[in-house]
Amino acid sequence: MTITGQVGMRSLAAALLCAALATGVDAGALRGEPPRARHQRGLAAVDSLAAAGDGEAAIGRAEAELADDGLDEDLRWRLHQRAGLALQRLGHHDEALAHLELAVLWGPTEAANHRNLATLLVALDRRGRALAEYGLACDLAPADCAVRLELAHVLIDYGLLREATATLANATGICDPDDPRLLQARVRCRLAGGDPVAALPDLERLHALAPTPQSGQQLALARLRAGQPEAARLLLAPRWRHDLDDQGLRILLEADAALGDPERAVSLALSLGEGGARLPRDAKVWSQAALVCIGSNRDREGLILIDQAIALSPDDPTLRHNRVLLLKRLGRADEAEREWARVLALDPSRTPD
Repeated sequence: MTITGQVGMRSLAAALLCAALATGVDAGALRGEPPRARHQRGLAAVDSLAAAGDGEAAIGRAEAELADDGLDEDLRWRLHQRAGLALQRLGHHDEALAHLELAVLWGPTEAANHRNLATLLVALDRRGRALAEYGLACDLAPADCAVRLELAHVLIDYGLLREATATLANATGICDPDDPRLLQARVRCRLAGGDPVAALPDLERLHALAPTPQSGQQLALARLRAGQPEAARLLLAPRWRHDLDDQGLRILLEADAALGDPERAVSLALSLGEGGARLPRDAKVWSQAALVCIGSNRDREGLILIDQAIALSPDDPTLRHNRVLLLKRLGRADEAEREWARVLALDPSRTPD
C-alpha cells in the first residue's frame, strides 16, 4: 500500500473512531464528565498504544482526538507531538513533519517540541531549519545538557567544528563534568578536528569511567600521538589475537615500530600459515607490519607481509615500491627490476631509491 493509501485508511479509521468518541461524549455529558477529562483519557490511550508498540493505532487515536474542535490547546500540541513521533518511528517523515510543525505552533514555548522537530529535520537533511530549531530548544531549556550535546553531534556531522566547540563549551557549564555523554562529544569533536592529543585528557577519564573496546582504541591512538607508545601498547597488546580490529592492529604495530619491537609484525607474517587465524582485510595493516620488519632488518618476513598487502591492494604503487626495496635487500635484483616496471606503470613520476 502507498503512503497516500495508508493516509486515506488512517483518516477513515480516525473518522470512525471520532464518531465513536462522539457517542461517548454524549454519554459522558450525561454522566457529567467534562470534555477535557475525556480528551485527557484519549491522550493517555495514545500513550498506552505507543508504549505497546502499536504505532498505527496510536496515530489513529491521536488524529481522532485532534478532529474535535473543542480540544484544549495544551492537549492539542501533545497529541500532534505523539502523532508526529509515531509517524517518524514508522518512517513516514513527511506526515510526521506536518504534525511536529503543528506541535510547535500550538506549543511554541515547549523546548521538547522544537527538539523533536529539529531531529526530524536532520533526518530530512534540512540543515538550516534543523539548527534553528535546536537553537530555540536550547534557549527554551537553558539547563538542558542533553539537547546541547545532541546539537554538538549534529554540528560535528555537518563539519561545523568551531560551532560545535562553542556549543560544548556552553554544555560544560551545565552538564556533570564526568557525564560520559559530554566526554564522548568533546572527544569526537577533537578527533574530527584531527587532534587526538587534545582529546587525551577526556579519553583517559572516559575510559576510566566507562571502558569499551572503542574507547580503549581511541585512547591508545591519542597516547601514541602524544609520544607515549608504551602506554598505547599496554592498552591494545592483550587484545591483539582476540577482538582487536584492523585499525587497532595498525595502532599497535605503529607503537611496536616506535619501540623498535618487530616480534608482533613477525608473528603476523607467520600467522598466514595458520588456517584458523583471523587475518586482517585492510592492506594498511599488512603494510604497517611490513614497515616494522623493514625498520628492524627482518626482510624475509617483511616481504611476506608486503605481498599480502599487495594481494589486497594490487594497484597501490607505494606497496609495490616497498616490495622493490625488500627484493633488493634480499639480493633478488631481477625480480626487483620487474617489480620496478610495475611501479612505473602505476605511477610514472616515481624515482628509484
